[in-house]
Amino acid sequence: MDRPVHSVRARLDDFLAELSTLQYRHGAGLSADLPVEALHASFPEFSSPDTFAAATEALEKARAKNDTLAVRRLQLLRERVAGQVEEALAARDIEAIAKLEAQARLPLDDQALTFGDALVQIPHETHRGRRALLERAVGNFLWSERGRYGTRREAALRTAERLGAKDYPRLYQDISGMALDKLTEAAEETLRRTEDAYRDVLGYVLRKVEPTLRALPGGEARRHDLQAALQAPWMDVFFRREDLMPAVTRWLNDWNLPPSANGRIRVDDEPRPGKARRPFVAAVRVPDEIRLVVHLEGGMDALSGLLHEYGHAQHLAHVSDTAPMELRRLGDASVTEAYAALTERLLLSTGWLKRYLHLPSATAGDVARLAAFQALAVLRRHCAKLPYELSLFTRGPSEERAEEYASGQRRALAVEPHPGFFLFDVDAQLYSARYLRAWALEARLTARLMERFNEDFWRNPSASGWLKGLFARGGTDDAEALSTEVSGSGLSLPEAGARLVAILNG
Repeated sequence: MDRPVHSVRARLDDFLAELSTLQYRHGAGLSADLPVEALHASFPEFSSPDTFAAATEALEKARAKNDTLAVRRLQLLRERVAGQVEEALAARDIEAIAKLEAQARLPLDDQALTFGDALVQIPHETHRGRRALLERAVGNFLWSERGRYGTRREAALRTAERLGAKDYPRLYQDISGMALDKLTEAAEETLRRTEDAYRDVLGYVLRKVEPTLRALPGGEARRHDLQAALQAPWMDVFFRREDLMPAVTRWLNDWNLPPSANGRIRVDDEPRPGKARRPFVAAVRVPDEIRLVVHLEGGMDALSGLLHEYGHAQHLAHVSDTAPMELRRLGDASVTEAYAALTERLLLSTGWLKRYLHLPSATAGDVARLAAFQALAVLRRHCAKLPYELSLFTRGPSEERAEEYASGQRRALAVEPHPGFFLFDVDAQLYSARYLRAWALEARLTARLMERFNEDFWRNPSASGWLKGLFARGGTDDAEALSTEVSGSGLSLPEAGARLVAILNG
């Protein structure tokens, strides 16, 4: 039974390098196709239930021997194999959806837009009537193709069956070690505790984009209105396109985190048709070949995304190259998302904003509060997504889930969503749970940095040195263990929400 595990270990780096390269080329606009099905066929052991069974057996033996390192390596490997079983089952649909979205032309007035262009334009469209048309066009397209998107989501249910689990949430809880029931309760508590502060600021930002707009239940605000408000277009003058990358690279150099990480991070900022508008990182080889793909734009949201992805890139580029392959290549995604959130949350620091964007004090305070609101809106959205996705991956993608999705988002965001997004706005493999844990961990990490290196830790090279020590561990720690190590306490999602509320109320 050890043979499949050995094969996966021997070929793990090559498999992930090829997968990351495919994702990089597709997202960077270098390839319209995403041929993942052929990749899975070339590495069949990665998506084999037999490999999962072998890893489970090896994990039990390692636990019996109390071999901590072997246990961690096998936990990560087993979780990855389970994920690849699902990805292989969904591969044909993933390819078909990528092609469908690339080829779709959505009618809008007297023109036709690509699916991607229409989706991207929604939050940036200033005219509310046209914004509504864009949302309707995208939502109606997704609804008309719900069969295809539903088949992709059904891969989760088929995975649970293939791997002998009662249902997908219980499979995922077993392989990840996350207490999903506890996390769902924390998400519900976070929604309750943050509702008043969220609604107060929501009313303000909606009026900034449309003076007569009001939130639900009494108003008519829709999801596209919130998306437009979250762009904070009235602040664009302070976030010029040409200023953002220089500001971030200057900060990284000051903090002794060179932007290229001595050649390990390669930035792709060339304009290119079909290139993703949101920045992303492709980990081709860890730590030596990390690709950061950037579509240079202006605005608060663009800076937020740039900071976030540089957090990912710096983490991956500083993983120890002597760590076992599983610890270099795999890990609790909540940890790397926490590092990305930590750098993104620099927008909450008036000192950082004044130093690197040269904002006046009053403006910096306004930006920090807007950034806190943006973070809170995203947090609340995912607090509602987690129970919905647990239901989706238990009951299946029937049309009844559309109202379940809309109801949760309506309650969390106080705006009306388009139900057509119910199978599109989904995090595969319950990644929404990873995000929630990441934001709870980020709050712990930031508090520790401020306690140890003061509130301007972001310009103290000793602080980045401490972080590099954490980065080097790769996948050694899960989020709960790391939270306990740095703070003496486990993760608390409501506390992360309370921190954002305190900034809003400040």
